[in-house]
Amino acid sequence: MLDALLDRSIVFSFDRTGHRRHARRFAAHDLDVDLRGRVCLVTGASSGLGVEITRGLFTRGADVAMLCRDVPKGEAVRAALLRDGGTGSLAVHRVDVSDFASVRAFAAGFAGRVDVLVHNAGVLPLAASTTADGLELAVATNLVGPFLLTHLLWPRMLASTEPRLVHVSSGGMYSERLDVEALFAPPPAKGYDGVVAYARTKRAQVVLAELLHERFPAVRSSSMHPGWADTPGVLTSLPRFHALTRAILRTPAEGADTAVWLAASPAAAHPDGRFYFDRAPQDTHRLARTRETAAERAKLWDALCARIGVEPERFGG
Repeated sequence: MLDALLDRSIVFSFDRTGHRRHARRFAAHDLDVDLRGRVCLVTGASSGLGVEITRGLFTRGADVAMLCRDVPKGEAVRAALLRDGGTGSLAVHRVDVSDFASVRAFAAGFAGRVDVLVHNAGVLPLAASTTADGLELAVATNLVGPFLLTHLLWPRMLASTEPRLVHVSSGGMYSERLDVEALFAPPPAKGYDGVVAYARTKRAQVVLAELLHERFPAVRSSSMHPGWADTPGVLTSLPRFHALTRAILRTPAEGADTAVWLAASPAAAHPDGRFYFDRAPQDTHRLARTRETAAERAKLWDALCARIGVEPERFGG
């Protein structure tokens, strides 16, 4: 009963004490896995959660492709991880997921099977901006660019015996309802709210993981949220929040734990498109007003396909 009350408080669930409470129910050997021969791709691998997701896969023997916008920064992380030791391999690739040309160039040049794809790269913009592809930056980075990458790599994922797709979402998505029109609307000249834009994309990621599972159950799709983790992104995008909560924030490794578990553990082999927090599936709505209709879910799929230039029934083809 106490755990349930603390979880409803949000603060004492999303913070480091929440992770420590939840970790008491983790199965001891869930991540005692050998990933040798598994090819894993991690976006945003040069910072924060991405570093720890990469570490978690690399130290268990996976061959990890680190997809980074800043290659020198990625190479510095790669060198540090190699010094720390691991049985897998690491390679840095330049990918800016907000830029369709960058995504397409990477996909065209990357050869071989893809066993795991972790969409970790994300941004909470401080001001409104539009990408070269005509999308608001948070939508391009957190949603449409990753969707394009998934589409382009889909045949290689289907070549895997156990393909897994993980979206790193956020608990912030609980505050927003899926609204496709608002999601893809041009950013306003005045009154732009990056927190709302970010939360809308994170809600859409959760719905998208469910849609991918419904349409393509052969690929083990899921989404998760890391709780409140002390990452450079939080410091930069939410400096006041970071200052107020710094003493209770999770470590990046604690925040990344569920993403690694979903990507690697046999216990997470059938995520069924669900939304996870601290290795457990969660309800995706805490407020009745955030529930979307079936029509709005279908509208999201059609809108995403339209933005990447593919017919809805031809995704992955």
